[in-house]
Amino acid sequence: MRLFYCFAISILTACTSGGPVEVNGIRVEAGLRAAAKGQGFDYTGHLDKSLKGDDASLNELLIFDVGQDSAASIEHSHVMQSLLEKLGDELFSQKINKLPQETKQRLWAGLETAGDTSLKNNSPETLKALMPVVNIAEHSGLYVFAPQSSTYRDCAEPSNHYFVVDETGGNLEKNYRRLIKYPYPNQPIFAEVKGYKAPYFGNQVLPSSMAGFFVVTEILDLEVKNYRNTCVPYKFWALGTEPFWHAQVSEVEGVIEYRGMDDDRTKVFAYQPPVQEDSLEIYTGVNQDTGDNIRIVLENKPCGDGMSDVKYRFQVKLTLNGKELNGCGIPFDLEKGSSGTDLKKQ
Repeated sequence: MRLFYCFAISILTACTSGGPVEVNGIRVEAGLRAAAKGQGFDYTGHLDKSLKGDDASLNELLIFDVGQDSAASIEHSHVMQSLLEKLGDELFSQKINKLPQETKQRLWAGLETAGDTSLKNNSPETLKALMPVVNIAEHSGLYVFAPQSSTYRDCAEPSNHYFVVDETGGNLEKNYRRLIKYPYPNQPIFAEVKGYKAPYFGNQVLPSSMAGFFVVTEILDLEVKNYRNTCVPYKFWALGTEPFWHAQVSEVEGVIEYRGMDDDRTKVFAYQPPVQEDSLEIYTGVNQDTGDNIRIVLENKPCGDGMSDVKYRFQVKLTLNGKELNGCGIPFDLEKGSSGTDLKKQ
């Protein structure tokens, strides 16, 4: 009679408590059952009732949290993936639509981990139901490509870094590499894009230093960063002619950058606070990896570039690896969020 009972409800828990069991074709591992039992949760019972149309049991199963048991958590994710396949994308999405956001976050991460392909490809309705409410809008900021952790600084909140999710088919990386042939580590470009910010995204882990995820859905414009387009506050940009060169000193970004027009590579140095000598402000830097060194002397005197009538606020003398260059400095305009375009007011 006991054996008949086990088969009758399609649950073999009572018969083979030491190994995996199947509930109407869905495999439930022993470790998962043990973790659920430790919480007083009848896992196989709720699964069996869920497959028979019991919404209350299905809801209990969906909100079930294994806790810190990572192995059982993975096993639970595989059960949820099988349950999605059994119920179908449309019905499953309806069942999870009203779940709390915390539960949706955990469920989305689990389904992405357990599935062979992304939910975007095989379960779009479920993905839509699991995603947080977002607002796709236009954004301007600085984008940095990195193989594992690309980042974005929005002009609206330049002090925050966001972890980038590229939903453009890899075009962000392609265009980044096109614009900068030899980027230094974490070198940014100016990016106008469409996208949205989200507190979670699938099974991706958010680094503790990031404010959230930034999902890019469309590229509007990408440019090499310069004093006209960057919105992240800087100390000043310096421009020189004969030969042409430019440099940026930025405490917020933590860098001093130099680029000559005769070189495809930007030379970069860690930002150090300036030294004051009378009316002069002196910035220095050494790149231990390349052996390059730089010294920039900023003086609060009007400056002309020798090629136009434009007047700048600062005079700049830059020395790179012993070579002296003269130029003019442009400060960041806090009101305009850049250097501004009317340089005659500098």
